[in-house]
Order: sequence, then structure tokens, then C-alpha cells
Amino acid sequence: MNNNKKNYPIADLHCDMLDYLCNVLNASPQNTNDLGCALPHLINGNVKFQVMAIYSSVEENSPKNLLNQAEKYHQLLMNNSDILSAITDASEFNKTLNTNKIGVMLSIENASGLCNEYEPLSKAFQRFDNLKENFKSILYISLTHHGENRFGGGNNSIVGLKDDGKEILNFLSGKKTAIDLSHPSDALATDILNHIDKNNLDLQVIASHSNFRKIHEHPRNLPDELVSEIIYRKGLIGINFVRAFVHPQNPSMLKEHILYGFQSGSSSTLCFGADFFYTKSHPDPSRQPFFFSEHENATKYKGILSSLNSLLSEDEISAIACNNVISFINRLYA
Repeated sequence: MNNNKKNYPIADLHCDMLDYLCNVLNASPQNTNDLGCALPHLINGNVKFQVMAIYSSVEENSPKNLLNQAEKYHQLLMNNSDILSAITDASEFNKTLNTNKIGVMLSIENASGLCNEYEPLSKAFQRFDNLKENFKSILYISLTHHGENRFGGGNNSIVGLKDDGKEILNFLSGKKTAIDLSHPSDALATDILNHIDKNNLDLQVIASHSNFRKIHEHPRNLPDELVSEIIYRKGLIGINFVRAFVHPQNPSMLKEHILYGFQSGSSSTLCFGADFFYTKSHPDPSRQPFFFSEHENATKYKGILSSLNSLLSEDEISAIACNNVISFINRLYA
């Protein structure tokens, strides 16, 4: 359908550079041996927009870790002002696309970073507002990570939405921060959607870095019911490059995830959420390598899109590369 070998601009919804900068000795955003989203990789991959997640585990010091990563984000912007530009709204986003800089924005991966299991919930609201005041925009927040916390159950859980989760959803309504459905249990994701609808909350939903369970059975991948809901709500689904979520042995299955998304009606929803993170210290050696060589860093987007040339139109490839994210951000910040 499309034989164009155009170097499309790329928007990506998820990487873990900030956790790496905080927790790895001698970490550098320039180190291409450590991180698939190192700045040289982003530049060479023609990435024009990169969301940087603040990741937190469920522990007493999670709020301190959030603040440390926020400071690393500030330093990253200050030290690389010739490369990076903080995105604060739709107009800034659209302007940056036409420059040589990479637009960046914060997100929060696991609301445990806003308050631990023992603090009053008001602390979460205060910390969120402080982040917004300092950085102006937070694209999305997930309530959980893999496990259970005070807000609900993660993707390795069967627990649904808890009372504190309901309260934080109520608080976030109208704040122009989307709810990320990449890490909840199926029960939590369903409860989030029901709570939004029942209370008429002004909240967008996305899955920033998730694939399709129909293509590869994994609790981190989206079941068809959630895919349909995200499409219906005009959200985003960011295709994840982690091998465990693509397929254990077959790298070409990434293409199958993308094609399934289009077949499911996600032509205005699909984008990238590669999920590049530091893997060298991971305690589970069975998960190595975390990424197939075909998808191991941000220079690989062009090859991935080229593999779709005969299967998708140029408009469809442009949509997943960047245009769907452009449309979403313009709607979110309208």
C-alpha cells in the first residue's frame, strides 16, 4: 500500500529515563549502552516527543523517590536545553514539532509516588498540585504498578478500585491529566471506567505502554473489552517493545500487535509506548534480553514503520508515528 521510506517524526508515550538517572551509579542521559531512550538514540530515531515517567514502587519512601525523579527531570531540562523542550500545553507541543528539539512531558507511573500507604490522602493531592505548579503539565497517571496498593490492584492482582482510588479519580477530574490503564488489574480498569461514567468525571483514558492480549496472552496486555473502551473514549494505546509483552520468541509479532490494533478500529488510537528502561541490574535473568534487537532502542522506529509499508497507507503510518498523539494532546488541552 505504501512504499514511502520517509523518516517519520515519532511520539512515544513512555520511558523510564528518570528512574535510571536517580538510581544507577554514574547514570548519564547520553549513555547509549545503558538505555534505549538515551538522548542520542532519541535524536537518531527522529523522536520529536517523549513522555518521561516518574516510576514509584509501593514503599514508605516512594514520595521521596518521586521528588528525586522530579528534580532529575528539572536537571535534565536545564543541562540539555539545546536538545529538550518542556511541553506545557498544546500550542507549545505543536510549536516544538517544527523545531530541532525533542518535546518532553512528565507522567506518573504508580500513584504510590504521591503518597505511601500510611500518609493522609491529602498529601497525594498536595504533591500532585506542586508538580503541576512546577512543571505545568502531567500527561497521565496510573493508579498502580504490578502489585496492589491503597488505590487498587495492579496487573498481577485481581483487586479492583478502592475508596482512595475513587477519591484520587474525583480529584483529578478536569485537571487535564489522563488516567493510564497500562498497569491496572482487569477489575481495576473496569472499575475506573465505571466510576468515571457514574460520576460524570472529566477524565481521558489511555494505555500508555500496552499491547494486545488477543495477540499474546499476558496480564500486561489489553483485553478486547478495554481496547474497545479506549477507542470509544478517543484515548491512546502505546505499543510496547518489551519482549515479554510482544512475544517470548518472535520479534515479528510486534508488527502483528500493530496490525491487530488497526483491525480492531484503533486507527486513531495507536501510537508508541516503547517502555525503554535500564535492564542491567534486573533481578530476574530469565527476562534477558528484555528487548529483541529489532526493537532495542529508539533508532528502531524507522525500521518498524518500514516493515508496515506494504500493509498500511502513509496516513496510517503517520498516525501511529506521531499524528494520533498530536490529535490527543490537542483535545486534552483544548
